[in-house]
Amino acid sequence: MPVPARELAQRLAFGASLRLIRANAGLTQEELAHAAGLDRTYIGSVENGRRNLSLKAMWQLADALQVSPRAFFPVKETENFTPGQST
Repeated sequence: MPVPARELAQRLAFGASLRLIRANAGLTQEELAHAAGLDRTYIGSVENGRRNLSLKAMWQLADALQVSPRAFFPVKETENFTPGQST
């Protein structure tokens, strides 16, 4: 079943953020996978937008990278987000 365009864009954006944070941490996919308790192929699939990861996996990745899960979702400069605001 094809992935809707918006969902694919979201997966790709998340994957790009993960890849950048991982690279800045100086880790390979394999090293990150080991630190997070995940499989290396899973990391590659997330980075390439092929996998819709769980919240648990997102927290495992954040903990392994020593970042807040928020780091995976950079806010655009043009967005004015207020906590509690619906989207």
